[in-house]
Amino acid sequence: MIPMVSVLAAPRIVTPEGVLAPGWIRVAGDRIDAVGAGAPAPDDAVHQLDGAWVVPGFVDVHVHGGAGGSYTTAHAEDARRAAAFHRTRGTTSTVASVVTAPLEEMAAAVATLAGLVAEGVLDGVHLEGPWLNPARRGAQSERDMRAPDPAELERLLAAGDGAVRMVTIAPELPGGLDLVRRAAAARLVVAVGHSDATAAQAEEAFAAGATHVTHLFNALRPLHHREPGVAGAALAHPTVTCELICDGIHVHDGAVRLAARAAGVHRLLAITDATAAAGMGDGTYRLGPMTVVVRGGVAELEDGSSLAGSVLTMDRAFARLVRDVGLEVEEAAAMTAGTPARVLGLRDVGVIASGCRADLAVLDEDLGLRAVMAAGAWVSP
Repeated sequence: MIPMVSVLAAPRIVTPEGVLAPGWIRVAGDRIDAVGAGAPAPDDAVHQLDGAWVVPGFVDVHVHGGAGGSYTTAHAEDARRAAAFHRTRGTTSTVASVVTAPLEEMAAAVATLAGLVAEGVLDGVHLEGPWLNPARRGAQSERDMRAPDPAELERLLAAGDGAVRMVTIAPELPGGLDLVRRAAAARLVVAVGHSDATAAQAEEAFAAGATHVTHLFNALRPLHHREPGVAGAALAHPTVTCELICDGIHVHDGAVRLAARAAGVHRLLAITDATAAAGMGDGTYRLGPMTVVVRGGVAELEDGSSLAGSVLTMDRAFARLVRDVGLEVEEAAAMTAGTPARVLGLRDVGVIASGCRADLAVLDEDLGLRAVMAAGAWVSP
């Protein structure tokens, strides 16, 4: 069967080699067949994109749900609904994050998500718990947090049948470093998060195989000039990558600028940390076993003791990185697509290049989302 071929032209296309202004993309089936600068060949049937920028489809490695659906359940339709919602906002690759819950509930959720990974609905699973420090629990269930246990890790990996790509661990807990080593040996991306580790303990974790930090600055020991903690150790480390929730609520825009200057955009990943509330408005929702209340677009636990994920979408994160943080469009594309794809080992997404999946986000002059292409097909809101 010969794949459908279309040629897309745009004023500006962000590629790994730079911005093509103007440029064109030839799409054949679900793949990018070729990319070029200038005008396409005159004999091509060209679709002129109604937008100012074309950037890679977004890659979100840390998201809990959306459109009322949560990933920390065993309900496949909830997960489908969440993934479909975020796809309409430009997220063409999703790693679903499962929060701390009773082990059997987590295993059931992971097994359900693994089926959706096999279908291509999702791109992997992230275990954000249960081996976290209660002192930095954030919006997760302290009751269900447990000491690092290799048998529990094996149980959840078996439930995932190869779908688990990332795990968050507090390495300062008893047995934490051993679990970091075991997870790294299983070829997982090992993230330090929900951790009260000192800088020295963080360095031990990096030496043991941790390469990533879950939502930098949030649910971590605060950065201090006499004890820089995980945040300071990670920003100073030449290879560790860090997530940032760029909603202007979880992290001040000045702190995002500081991180970008310290680490460079190729070590930073924009994430949403979105919950079921994303796309739904104010109200009451669930994050695993926890009740979340959203007021004025801010998600918090019922008692107001902690922020509880977000209602952010990746298109809004992208626009904020450029407008409010002050990054270039190419830098924002790296943080929202190229770097997260590289960190998770997703080799054919995250960039606009020949041979990659045809995942595109079309933006207007004000960086508002105009259109989304996922695997060569236009996505309807």
